[in-house]
Amino acid sequence: MGVSGRVGVVSPHLLVAQAVAAALRSVGTSAEAMAWETPLATGAPAGGVTPRFRHLVVITDGLDNEAVITHVRRYLTIGGVRVLVVTSAEGAVRWGRLLESEQLDLLTQTTAVAQLAEAVDQLEAGRPVMDPERRTALRTAWALTVDRQQRLEALMATLSPQQRRVLELLATGRRVSEVGAELGVSSGTVRSHVKSLRAKLGAPTQLKAVAMYHQAHERVFAVDLVPAPRQTGEEVGEEGGEDGGGPEAEHAAKRGEVSGGAVTLARR
Repeated sequence: MGVSGRVGVVSPHLLVAQAVAAALRSVGTSAEAMAWETPLATGAPAGGVTPRFRHLVVITDGLDNEAVITHVRRYLTIGGVRVLVVTSAEGAVRWGRLLESEQLDLLTQTTAVAQLAEAVDQLEAGRPVMDPERRTALRTAWALTVDRQQRLEALMATLSPQQRRVLELLATGRRVSEVGAELGVSSGTVRSHVKSLRAKLGAPTQLKAVAMYHQAHERVFAVDLVPAPRQTGEEVGEEGGEDGGGPEAEHAAKRGEVSGGAVTLARR
């Protein structure tokens, strides 16, 4: 299969990709949804690869995790392909690691269909969608996030096994007396552990120590699973509303009410 359509739309949730593609078509942009697990490129007779789309819109639908980012990174290894990721402001920082590549751009706000279509036009024209300052800011924010995470992990590594266990139990919401009962020690012993671990972490209060624990265990680098693809219209029947590319998606697009979880496309 060669290059198909003008822009491909892909999401971990197929229904979202189908709905956004329908929304783009409703404003005159040639767009086609592609299943998440479908390879972007196919083999060519000369031993190279031919991309299905030269321009790809990725709707993360709130899944800005390691598995999704790694998947998109594979798109960037294909020459001549540009990728536009549409995500939430909260998820944008995680994409900073890929923004050194000029092949990738990012939209980080609730986006009208017309605005997304305009961004696709910029991709096709070979122009950047992001301001250079925004690209630099997100790359810097990601570097700072990694640095903070590594420093917190290093601090947590200084705790003794007993101190780590005490902090872990406190982080679940248990009281000092409940932690003592769980560990079979007195409340005074627990408080002594808390005092020591606070000193190691540089935490002025117990609440701050607990907050640092939660920050250290945020799933910044976690390999979260991508949901299995949902059924398409062929599997649920032609009349089923489960097919995001069917009549329901088209009607929603005409109303300008296409929602993609963390991302909402609305006519303006």
